[in-house]
Amino acid sequence: MTKIAVVLGAALLAVTISQGQEHSAAKVDDAVAKALAASEQSLYEAAASADKAAFESMTSADGVWVTPTGFVPLGLLKNGLRDFKLPKWSIENLRVTWTDGTSALVLYTRMGGGTFGGAQFPSTALAATLWMRRDGKWLAVHHQETALVEQ
Repeated sequence: MTKIAVVLGAALLAVTISQGQEHSAAKVDDAVAKALAASEQSLYEAAASADKAAFESMTSADGVWVTPTGFVPLGLLKNGLRDFKLPKWSIENLRVTWTDGTSALVLYTRMGGGTFGGAQFPSTALAATLWMRRDGKWLAVHHQETALVEQ
């Protein structure tokens, strides 16, 4: 019986600590969340318009953009932005999920088709970008999209 009480007590303590950590991460400034949402829009705009300088200023060279065919280092992708053909796109239902005070996931639905290097983009995809604050600046370090298919 004592073992059960110790295990239950330890479990309760672990839950309490994790809730406290989640609560502190959620207290990150709403203004920063709005800025990250705007940065995500700007990042996609830079890709769509092949604006290498803007794209490079918002991304970490050691980061990756995940494609259906593999990982593309962001430091290399900046040189291939002209391969993006995104005639019409939008970001819907965007939300910011904090991982801690120096990193956050920007999650949304990307609407609109297009191509990259001749490969067709899905018309609807769930997208996630991990942003990290490095040397006082927020940079995209990971981006991935998952196609939504109608069943």
